[in-house]
Amino acid sequence: MKDSPLSCDFPETDLEGLLETRVFHTRGARLASPPARPVAGVSDSSEDMELAVAYICERFIDIRTAFSLFRRGMLVVVNLFMVAILLLMWLMDYFYSEALMATAAFLVPVWAVCLLFEIFFPLTLPVRIDRDGKCVYVVRRGTCYQIPWQELEVVFSYNWQYFGSGVMWDKQYYAHIYLRDKHYLCGRRPKKRLERKKFFSCYKEEDLYRRWNFILRFFDRGRLPEDSDNLAVANYDSYLYEMQGKSLKAKIFDHLVFIFLMPTVIWWKFSPFKYRWPKEVEAIFGKVNYH
Repeated sequence: MKDSPLSCDFPETDLEGLLETRVFHTRGARLASPPARPVAGVSDSSEDMELAVAYICERFIDIRTAFSLFRRGMLVVVNLFMVAILLLMWLMDYFYSEALMATAAFLVPVWAVCLLFEIFFPLTLPVRIDRDGKCVYVVRRGTCYQIPWQELEVVFSYNWQYFGSGVMWDKQYYAHIYLRDKHYLCGRRPKKRLERKKFFSCYKEEDLYRRWNFILRFFDRGRLPEDSDNLAVANYDSYLYEMQGKSLKAKIFDHLVFIFLMPTVIWWKFSPFKYRWPKEVEAIFGKVNYH
């Protein structure tokens, strides 16, 4: 297990040491903002960023903080597995009586639990970056913060994650936003002067830097033409927008594939259980909840 510092040339910081309580410790912390600056030699393209983005327009961008890849793929994997096992048991039922019923009695409740999890456990609110207002909006445990861009505190760090077998360890890289009580906007009053929230995390250091550079590029230059193609499946509305201009046959086929591979993205659009921004934030942006 070889340890090594982060490769970016940002200054070291001990902001984590100022926290009153820490759920977990990280290592090698580097201050990425303020001032917000890109990592040299790393792309700022939106390519492969559809899992990181909940919504994008010329004014603002919503960045997902967790669970996007897992939540998108979980239901498809579970459905395929359950259907395959039940079909196998249906064939075996010809040779072993009641094999299908016994298997279904165990698997169907598990299947139902997975479906209920997706229905009743919505994604957390993203981090909203407002280019026009030059502010960042973050909600953590019922507290909404409005942070001026020039005061945004973002720290890169890493930690070792255990993957089993006694020797399987690997790094996970983090970007955290530090939240100060002076930036409180609405909701529950913060109980501590300083807290932090995970902005995003990656298992490759370069992916962490690419995501950060993309965010800075958007803030500085706005939405570029290639972003529409690269982020076509960021949410259901962006997918429908990209479908415009295609033939009816192509639309039907593409939509069937989309429903099969990413049903959760459609559910996130129409779910009545998703978290919503506080009314103070909706008064600024309108009711935009695409996550």
